[in-house]
Amino acid sequence: MLRISDESYERVQDIIEDMSCCCEVEDDYDQWEDIAASSMASFLDDLDGEQLEMTVAAFEEYIIDKADNDLNMAMGVKTALARYIRERIEYLDIHVVPDVKMNLDEDDIYDDTDVARLINVLTAMQTKVEKIQIGE
Repeated sequence: MLRISDESYERVQDIIEDMSCCCEVEDDYDQWEDIAASSMASFLDDLDGEQLEMTVAAFEEYIIDKADNDLNMAMGVKTALARYIRERIEYLDIHVVPDVKMNLDEDDIYDDTDVARLINVLTAMQTKVEKIQIGE
């Protein structure tokens, strides 16, 4: 089982506070999840794979706990997190991977790069977020 760092729990709380400031979270979640995903990006874009895994695990706990008393918020956070991960993978695939591959030496292996490892973690986290079962 993955041990979640205190920093990851704090990061989730910071993201939730930021989302609450920039979104009308009382509205139906499909009205604000896109803005929430952008808010998440400012906190998550610079994380390495391990930090991202722990933060997604902390989000999973938050989403499941929140679903008991505020299903709209739980669904909004889940949907925003899924959108953030999907858009991050797309951005890396389009803008970063080609440059990394082009700059590899002849005997370097793409799968050994930080970008490839990050995309693998993001893909695994995307699956994890999609499997969170709440209010469905």
